[in-house]
Amino acid sequence: MFPRTPWQRLGQMPEETKERLCAAILLIVAALVYSNTFRNAFTWDDLQLYVVKNPQVTDPSLRAIFSAHKATNVFRPLTFASFALDWKAGGGQPLVFHVVNLALHAGVSWLLYLLLQAALAVSPRARTAAFAAALLFAVHPIHVEAVASIAGRAELFAAGFLLAAWLLHLKDRFVPSLICFALALMSKESAVVFLPLAMLGDYARGHWKRSARYLAIGGVTLLYLGVLWRVQGGRFGEAHIPLINNPLAALPVGWRVLNAIRIAWKYVGLQLFPATLSCDYSFDAIPVYLDWRHTVPAAAAAVAAVGAWLWAGAKRQFGIALAGGIYLAGFAVTANVLMPIGTVMGERLAYFPSAGLCLLAALAWLRLERANRKIAAGVLAALVVTLGARSLVRNGDWKDNLTLDSAAVRAVPRSAKAHAALAEAHAASGRLEEAQREIEAALSIYPDYLEAMAAGGLLESWRGNYQAAGAMMERAFSMVRRDDPHYDEILVNLAGIYMQANRMDEALALLDREVAEAPQYGRAWANRAVVHYRRGETAAARADAETALRLDPGNQQARNLQRLLGSPAPAVDAR
Repeated sequence: MFPRTPWQRLGQMPEETKERLCAAILLIVAALVYSNTFRNAFTWDDLQLYVVKNPQVTDPSLRAIFSAHKATNVFRPLTFASFALDWKAGGGQPLVFHVVNLALHAGVSWLLYLLLQAALAVSPRARTAAFAAALLFAVHPIHVEAVASIAGRAELFAAGFLLAAWLLHLKDRFVPSLICFALALMSKESAVVFLPLAMLGDYARGHWKRSARYLAIGGVTLLYLGVLWRVQGGRFGEAHIPLINNPLAALPVGWRVLNAIRIAWKYVGLQLFPATLSCDYSFDAIPVYLDWRHTVPAAAAAVAAVGAWLWAGAKRQFGIALAGGIYLAGFAVTANVLMPIGTVMGERLAYFPSAGLCLLAALAWLRLERANRKIAAGVLAALVVTLGARSLVRNGDWKDNLTLDSAAVRAVPRSAKAHAALAEAHAASGRLEEAQREIEAALSIYPDYLEAMAAGGLLESWRGNYQAAGAMMERAFSMVRRDDPHYDEILVNLAGIYMQANRMDEALALLDREVAEAPQYGRAWANRAVVHYRRGETAAARADAETALRLDPGNQQARNLQRLLGSPAPAVDAR
């Protein structure tokens, strides 16, 4: 007799065919959901930090790639190496980056399916639960930041190699598992949680006989932490975390932890109801509380949730134990509980942890599926379509900085950083009035916002208001520390405003200071050359212009000045 329903036909398929079908569905769904990212430009951290303005990517060398990132102090050699390859292959255009990110996300979804199926092998309907969880993972809108943002590749690589390491561990492929773990660590530091995940997977399968392997994983972890400590200059993370990026970093430990737990519940809310999403949650998008009334209830709920997870594990509810373990381990490094990190919250940080919540949803769906397969299939299809449609729409927000920043201001109107970013996007499009309004909004939220103050000074100078520009930039310069990555730019911009206001002596004093403190900063030499020229000091102007072009062959200001002075530009070393 021939099978009458799709479920019966599926049940009679060979195992290999089922695996291929599940993989194909996951890959196709992921591609359909994220293919509209291909037209997107570089945005936010892609531009300012990790790709376009990162010499580790645009002018790579092994030494540079295996060094800490200058601005953020992160150590992610594999991620930056992949950026460098994409930059070379795509000629500095974003399309190749987006294609690779989509392929990585599809691969992570498939690996999650394989991992969950292997980890839940002792449970009935393991494949069904694993496939439903992976399908939800492939389309969930909270993952858009990790996929649509090029900088999110660190999450994709870390999750992919971590899942591969875990899967190989479960399959007793010891050495390949350690290699994948090492690659995950070189993608992002949050991958250090492999040891508890490996132990959790073994518990779910009833294998408690791997002490040597646990020691090996622990050894690789300690070796990596030692390298990280050395590369990051005798510390973990950034030496100074600005209040604007993470207000929790300025709190006493107790209040930081309590507020971090509150924010953890916000992640859960976004994963359950991803209607309003944002690329930014910095000051003052999320309120910080220093009172028990706003913090203790969230902490009590977290204790209850962890207690329920432990109880499920003790009762050998392996699916629930696995889901909770993935969620907790995934946020262990990034939740601002163990230590403050460079951001208060980020949707990209939920990429790997959300696999646990997707598994939990799949387990709940399985109960419905046992009762009525047709209704369950309809529910799963509706979820996939709804979440996928939300992801498609959210991808459009990442089209360019103006679109993304406008969406962020709508989502989190109390974010000073979102307003400042929107001001920059407006200014880049020539809308100076709109830019000025956004700067004022940013400073009304956070009056000591250094970058907004400096940007406001530049805006005033572009509008010809040199007195107001000088006042704002002077205040910014009084606030900036010498080790701040913005220091050189703010100093030279202040000197430029003095030049525009014909305050040449003050401009020269600042630029003399800058070339003494940062002799490799070509822009300072170029500006000083202009000051010398306007003071009638042509020999000094010519010498400074030559130095500027030696340090920065593309500096058009210095090149124009050399032409004006009648001296040839120095030859550029083509090596």
